[in-house]
Amino acid sequence: MSSGLSNIARLGALVGDPVRAAILAALMDGGEHAAGELAARAGASPQAGSAHLKLLLDGGLLAVSARGRHRYYCLRDADVAHAIEALSFTAHLAWQKTAHLEPALKQVRRCYDHLAGALGVAICDSLILRGRIIAGSEGFAISATGYEWLARLDLSPPRTIRRALVRPCLDWSEGRPHVAGWLGAALCERLQTARGLKRNSVNRGLTLTPKGRTLLGEYFGLEWRSLGTP
Repeated sequence: MSSGLSNIARLGALVGDPVRAAILAALMDGGEHAAGELAARAGASPQAGSAHLKLLLDGGLLAVSARGRHRYYCLRDADVAHAIEALSFTAHLAWQKTAHLEPALKQVRRCYDHLAGALGVAICDSLILRGRIIAGSEGFAISATGYEWLARLDLSPPRTIRRALVRPCLDWSEGRPHVAGWLGAALCERLQTARGLKRNSVNRGLTLTPKGRTLLGEYFGLEWRSLGTP
């Protein structure tokens, strides 16, 4: 077996376990979580949860930091999150006839550090329609119009960056791309710090606040009713 296929098999074994898959899904909110919390979310004992976390850590999918007596885990980086989202899309296609998805998660959720769900896709559509990002065969790019718009929002990319400025991320519940990369993360952070979105303490779902509805109109020309909510 080639090294590439061997790595795929190793990755498949890591994410294929239901407990480890649940842990990875919990970490797709982009946050850091204690070992005990992740074990509880995955329905595992603390001892079993620790064993699964070690496997994911050794496999290069997680990062960990110590704070006092506790250890907090997160996804290693955006590339890992992107791979998990892609796998989620494939799994959703295979099981969409029987799978149940919470309506709130389908509407808006975090995909690691950027927005996903119907709202994330609608924002992506708006940015393309208004010429702020250019969608091509090689991915997304921020246009001159986009940079002008970002300047009006007082957002600018860092001078040195280790990730893509903007890229498409295939949304597993919508089957269409939302915006990832620096731009996706910056827009998500802006909406959250402006209290337009509230994080869910149970899963990676987000709640749009009244202020958020206003900001959607100001930033993207969007109305929440257009996304199928009352």
